[in-house]
Amino acid sequence: MEKILLDTDIGGDIDDAVCLAYLLSEPQCELLGITTVCGEPEKRAAVADAICRTVGRTIPIVAGLDTTLQPIPVYPTPDGARALARWPHGVFEKGDAPAFLYRKIRENPHEVVLIGIGNMTNIATLFCAYPDAPGLLKGLCVMNGYFGAAPLPEPCYNWNAWADPLASKLVFASRIATHRAIPLEVTDLLTIEAERAGNLLKADSNLIKAVLDFGGAWLESAGKLTLHDPLAAVSVFHPAICSFERGMVQVETELESNMGGTAFTPDPNGNVEIARTVDRERFYEIVSAALQ
Repeated sequence: MEKILLDTDIGGDIDDAVCLAYLLSEPQCELLGITTVCGEPEKRAAVADAICRTVGRTIPIVAGLDTTLQPIPVYPTPDGARALARWPHGVFEKGDAPAFLYRKIRENPHEVVLIGIGNMTNIATLFCAYPDAPGLLKGLCVMNGYFGAAPLPEPCYNWNAWADPLASKLVFASRIATHRAIPLEVTDLLTIEAERAGNLLKADSNLIKAVLDFGGAWLESAGKLTLHDPLAAVSVFHPAICSFERGMVQVETELESNMGGTAFTPDPNGNVEIARTVDRERFYEIVSAALQ
């Protein structure tokens, strides 16, 4: 069993909801808690709670930070939260997510893997407020960064870094026993057409019905499905799914034209391992089997 904490900006893109559904279905996962981040974290917490309730699970959930360490020009809101009217859920007020994460980590020293699939504000604040937290973690796995050869159309495509560049810089500088990042150019390899998504996400359970209800509008508008965030979770339980390279990651926090841009320097003594490849077919086998 792996003891897991999930930090997420669930409520918009469907892959956050799929990631949570996978964790709820993964038999090796002991989900200790969920924290939400980004605009309207209270609604995001309610979405997470609604999904957990579909499988009869009561998971501790804390609505976290919606103000970033480095200001950005937008305030993203969870469009999928409109579906809350159709699903039982709790009502949440903003809480102290970093303190909650720290308490769970202190209760389970060197046993917790923290998975971060939103902007890094909660996690960076955790590490700043509680400097011993990185050393108490078993691992950190984030969906963050872009290290591809071709330039991105816009810096915001690397959303989890762009949405709080300073937070990403602080997190990428941290030393953790196992510190891994799943970047955009690797998760993009998992893209499938929306039609195929129906074969993967079969709406024959309340869990998948909820996932599709909260994220279906996004899926329909995108016309395709890329399971960015679930790969971070799957790689914790099936580490051979990706190959990794060790080094150092730098994050741009000053140049507006490349704000949140990430650069990787290979270094055998580096503090971060970034994913370089993914076994696409094996990934979909694992996710499909878990969600059946």
